[in-house]
Amino acid sequence: MRQSSRSVALLLSQRGAVLPLVAFLIIAMLALAAFAVDIGYIMVTKQQLQNAADACALAAAPALRFDDPTRTSEVEAAVLATAAKHKAGNDQSVFIVPAEDIIIDGANRKLTVWCQKLRSRDNGLPLFFAKIMRIPFADVRAKAAVILTPTSTACCVKPWSIPDLWDDTTPITGHDDWRNNSKWDGEEFVDGNDNGLHDPGESFTDEDGDGVYDSEQYDRALSQANEAGYIPTAPPEGHVGMEVSIKLSSQGNRSAPSFFNPIVLPWPDEYGSGRGAREYRDNIIKCNPMVIEPGQTVQLDSEPGNKVGPTVQGTKTLIEEDPTAFWNSQIGEVDHTGGGEIGVSPRIVLVPVFDPRIWPEPGRLTEGKGNSLVITKIVAFFIEDLDKNSIISARVTRAPVSCIKGSQPGGGESFTWTSQLVE
Repeated sequence: MRQSSRSVALLLSQRGAVLPLVAFLIIAMLALAAFAVDIGYIMVTKQQLQNAADACALAAAPALRFDDPTRTSEVEAAVLATAAKHKAGNDQSVFIVPAEDIIIDGANRKLTVWCQKLRSRDNGLPLFFAKIMRIPFADVRAKAAVILTPTSTACCVKPWSIPDLWDDTTPITGHDDWRNNSKWDGEEFVDGNDNGLHDPGESFTDEDGDGVYDSEQYDRALSQANEAGYIPTAPPEGHVGMEVSIKLSSQGNRSAPSFFNPIVLPWPDEYGSGRGAREYRDNIIKCNPMVIEPGQTVQLDSEPGNKVGPTVQGTKTLIEEDPTAFWNSQIGEVDHTGGGEIGVSPRIVLVPVFDPRIWPEPGRLTEGKGNSLVITKIVAFFIEDLDKNSIISARVTRAPVSCIKGSQPGGGESFTWTSQLVE
């Protein structure tokens, strides 16, 4: 009994040792709470900053001029306007320092945007339980980078097609009447494989007796490399800014370079076949998701009356959607008196350009008539006006394509480009 009494007395004398243990456990629990709550808060804020950075980069990409990517004011304005719409952590909008957070790499057509909450800027992310451990704020960063890449494919194209440019001025011996007649000319031949082109070995009518097949110059391979036909650079080497008058072609004659032909652009199944006046007008006004690319064949749609009415209705609608847009010759871009974004407008249309050696014939393939057009490139036009004779005044321009994935960086030049998030 004497030994048991001593043991009890010893245990009773150690009860104060529990307090340090409890204090340690409380500190550990607070640390875990700080880890669980504050780290979660940091991760949520980082995702908000990442969303803001991605949105800022993509929104500013159209302002990053493909021809002159060194311009900064429009890019900065687009980034700041987008950042103001995003919340991160305790802020109602994301704070951007243009000189530090917006990086333009003009040589590589790359835009990098940082969205940051930093203690050094006095906008660090305030923490909760970590304050007990004397960590009141956290630095949180997010980065997004977008690069502009040329693309030869496009969607949202209009249901029109015009012939690509060719050499209509160089004299060819024995064929003086071919010059400057606004149509591609060549000696008659037997089209053995029914591709519309004169291929080696196919017989021809040697009109001038020189023993070779004569034709005006057009090289489709060069055209696809943008070394022939429409060229997507500013004059004198290219055609950006060039004024053109686009008008419906005559069904009975070959088209001049500025004449366009209504073509069939099938809608997805839920929209029907793409044929008919209503579908044709909708293809002008809306975005047809069909992807068009060089080398593709499209059917000529030769409706009676040539769709003048639907063409006028659709074109007027586009003009009314952006009535203040105009072509600014000083900057070589579409501008707005109403303060719209430079270079962006529903009046900028994408038009597939076809091989001028294969001319459209009246009628539909489904009726055993007509023919198909072979697309060589996509050209962007800004619709300036529509006169009483249904002639569309337009300017050759360049335009972003946002509905498809673009080509890989380092591709050739084109009238269209796309933006891709790379970081």
